[in-house]
Amino acid sequence: DVPHFVQRNLDNHQSRNRLAIENDHITRHYGISWVLKHDWYHVLLGWNTFYSIVFLLALWTFWIIMFAVFYQTIDRSSPEKDCGLGIKGNPIEFHGAFAFSLETCTTVGYALPSGTNALFVNCPGLQLAIYLQMVWSMLFNALILAFFFARLGRCDARGTQSLFSNKAIIEEKGGKWLFHARVYDFDSAKPLIEAHVRLYTAKWNNYNRPKDRGEQPSLWQTTRVLSPSDGLGSVLYTSIPTCVTHHIDAYSPLSPPLAQKSAGVVPGHGLVLREADSDTFNRDGYCCPVCGETYASLENLKRHINYTKLYKKKDKTPIEGSHQDETIVTPELTNKFVMSEDELRESLKDKEVILVVEGMEPLVSGTFQALQSYTAEDV
Repeated sequence: DVPHFVQRNLDNHQSRNRLAIENDHITRHYGISWVLKHDWYHVLLGWNTFYSIVFLLALWTFWIIMFAVFYQTIDRSSPEKDCGLGIKGNPIEFHGAFAFSLETCTTVGYALPSGTNALFVNCPGLQLAIYLQMVWSMLFNALILAFFFARLGRCDARGTQSLFSNKAIIEEKGGKWLFHARVYDFDSAKPLIEAHVRLYTAKWNNYNRPKDRGEQPSLWQTTRVLSPSDGLGSVLYTSIPTCVTHHIDAYSPLSPPLAQKSAGVVPGHGLVLREADSDTFNRDGYCCPVCGETYASLENLKRHINYTKLYKKKDKTPIEGSHQDETIVTPELTNKFVMSEDELRESLKDKEVILVVEGMEPLVSGTFQALQSYTAEDV
């Protein structure tokens, strides 16, 4: 079975917009400690709301108890000095110190346990402890305010309103194989801002082969979007159902290996190409193996070879190494590879197509992602 990066764990065959990825190459303790050290705030934001609130309350209570211990220690260090906490010669107990620490932290106003003003006259150490707790309380209140604002205003859950079709469709149209999936935003009355889509393909059969050769494996491959064209940013208007289309051409990660190795096709050399660009004369997509001339379409390459053969034959040019040499200009060079449905089905068995819709929510101007994936059984 093909593993799913995006699991459909919501109603109506939708996902929670989370990738099913775990890191097994570092210990859990080291990973958590490293992240907490460098990015503890976003780790806290990513926690469940209930657990994060419990943690913050526990942290707040812990420091109230710690300052209560400080106050009790300061008062007991000089039992004959009147600091306004306990009665002279009778230092304050813990429950009284806790109440004083709570009163100081919440700034509800002072009523010293002894009922005197000795705090303002004696015990500078106690005044320093109160100052430190007030500073800590101010910073902690700022953290709480920022946390709740960010937590309540976060937009990651907004992606659940972007709905995807349960099934994808692959059709043959005009001699081309096209992959279609549909996306629609449930809250269509408030259109998303700058919504766009990206496609990726996970190829599992090719994942372990590079590792066996000591090369860096490439599991995810960028997949070009034909409509809405990724040349224009793949912009979506999701308030109406929109079809996302990918052309399964010789450069597509969904195509069979024979199509990717078909003769005459210009190699990508690491670039993500598509045949539609050469079909519309935006670039050359086919190369003559004899003279190196490149052409936008296979038809133009055929015309070039046939015309050159005629005048080379008329000029009595030697056949070897010329356009008349059938060992170089093979019939496969000018015959476009035609994918069959069975070949395409076989090619899809180890693949997962991931759709990523990104947009900005108009109410709080937050960016979010919505994810959906399709394997062979979803097509």
